[in-house]
Amino acid sequence: MKRKVAWLVVTGGMVAVLLLASCAPAAVEEEKVAPPVEKKEVVVPPKEVVVTKEEANLVKWTGKKLDGTVVEKMLEKPRYGGVDITYRDSQPAVFDDALLHHPGAWAIDPTNEELITKDWTRGPGGTDEWSAQINNLANPFTNAAGTLAESWELPDPQTVVFHIRQGVRWQNKPPLNGRELTADDVVFSIRREWTIGYHSKTVPFLADMKNPANSIYVSPTDKWAVVIKSTPEMAWVVAERPDFQNIIPRDVVEKYGNMNDWRNVVGTGPFILQDYVGASSLTYVRNPDYWQHDPFFPENQLPYLDSLKVLIIPDWSTRMAALRTGQIDNLYGLTTEDAESLIKTNPKLEWLQYILGRSEQTIHMRNDTKPFDDIRVRRALTMAINRRELTDAYYGGKAVLFNWPTPPIADFRDLYIPLEELPESVRELYEYQPDKARQLLTEAGYPQGFKTEIVVWKPEDIELLQIIKEYWAKIGVDLKIDVKDPGGFAFIESRKTHTQMIMYYLAQAATQAGQSGYLNAERPGSYNKSFITDPWVMEQYNAVAKAITTAITAGTDPKLARQLNNRETIIYRSEQAWFIPLPEPYYYVFWQPWLKGYYGALYTGFHNTLGYADYAWIDQDLKKAMGR
Repeated sequence: MKRKVAWLVVTGGMVAVLLLASCAPAAVEEEKVAPPVEKKEVVVPPKEVVVTKEEANLVKWTGKKLDGTVVEKMLEKPRYGGVDITYRDSQPAVFDDALLHHPGAWAIDPTNEELITKDWTRGPGGTDEWSAQINNLANPFTNAAGTLAESWELPDPQTVVFHIRQGVRWQNKPPLNGRELTADDVVFSIRREWTIGYHSKTVPFLADMKNPANSIYVSPTDKWAVVIKSTPEMAWVVAERPDFQNIIPRDVVEKYGNMNDWRNVVGTGPFILQDYVGASSLTYVRNPDYWQHDPFFPENQLPYLDSLKVLIIPDWSTRMAALRTGQIDNLYGLTTEDAESLIKTNPKLEWLQYILGRSEQTIHMRNDTKPFDDIRVRRALTMAINRRELTDAYYGGKAVLFNWPTPPIADFRDLYIPLEELPESVRELYEYQPDKARQLLTEAGYPQGFKTEIVVWKPEDIELLQIIKEYWAKIGVDLKIDVKDPGGFAFIESRKTHTQMIMYYLAQAATQAGQSGYLNAERPGSYNKSFITDPWVMEQYNAVAKAITTAITAGTDPKLARQLNNRETIIYRSEQAWFIPLPEPYYYVFWQPWLKGYYGALYTGFHNTLGYADYAWIDQDLKKAMGR
């Protein structure tokens, strides 16, 4: 992501294009007395009510939040047809998400569905109960909707049952040829994921991890029910995982070994992959047999689009130019500077300001290596960074100071605690205290400081680390910035072979999945770049998971269980300073005015950045009127 902010230069606030109507006081005329007139009956014709085309296409939608609050919105009636043109910065790594962690298989999101996903009516376009900027479900029993699973339940603390939707058909491509999806298909795909895929490495919660067939099977009493058995009282954690994978057809795997050839991609989703030109583009066409209807307009079969086209555009300036000229319909991840530029040059664009549901720029220190095995060193490095200065000057005030472990977004309104409400032991970490930092280093046995290094590759991270280097030099810490090419960095990051520190994002810790990714003492997940092994945190993690499982099994509201020990764990995690989450800048997403039914969503499911196209539509009249 390109950043053009100069260090310690306030770039100014977001430019708003506002038209202020100014009015001078009206002149006061001398009152005149009219002569008397003969009274006559005056017939006033009924006033003609003029309804604009836009108003005629609006329909009132009424929804209800989980807390009972009624939400009413006027929604424009969608229309069929048109092509949505979007982009990605790199080509897909695979077309089969059992072969690689799902973000690398993003190209099958329009074609292959999960069991459950985010409830579109509870998102930004509806009741606004989940954020489009978090890449997974915050709670599968509150803000989720069924896709291939019509419903799901926890009959006991060790069992989750997914009731598969009947009447769903595979796309009409060989070797499936439009046959009906079965529970056996789902079982095959989930077992495969837990055998060779991401879950097999990071989620050790099946009852029998060595033989997933003993834990994942079709119910002996209901041929449309898929049963998954977990370790004791951890069924709720397992219930989260079906949002993390797309269902892959057995027929393709048995015939070809996997689904990694794009020509063999077959799913149940709203779009069929028609063409792929490596490093150039992907073209999808509408699946005429798709099962789902618009949750806002239930009479309408989805999708509305005739086609979805994804252009591969690695260069940021090229993407900006494509949006300006109407060659792509949306663009996300813009910095404040880029957003201000677009608002000036293209004021008709729609846009949204947001923060990510994770800490995008985080310094991960190896807690198993000196000097970072000493909490005093970790706290000293944290206090030696002037976060207020970074927030106000470097980001021009367009950043959030405290964004971890729970970000201030819609999904976590019941869990987020503002920094000012936390104890001094946490607040002081976010204050600039170089003198206390030097004292802590002395107490830890480093009165003269020490040398260290950090692995990095992103240009914006390199620029930010140059500033951190200056801060740390004031307490005697000499930081070497080890810049790698993207491939070299990916190799180190994925295998966690950095010897000191690495700059990488940090998943939020407010969901069970987020915690298991980097706080698993027994099996450190891929996010555990700091090599944390903390039994107390894992005890809390297990306690919350079990409490939520128990509540759902008993049919009671899991909200209180979700909040169990929330304050204590937030304080503890923050105090430990395992890593250093830096201020989280605001980002921006822009889209063309003719892209309707789109609300700036980055994610509609687990790393699903194309899911919005399931519901979006193109106002072709408006697009034509704007000369596109």
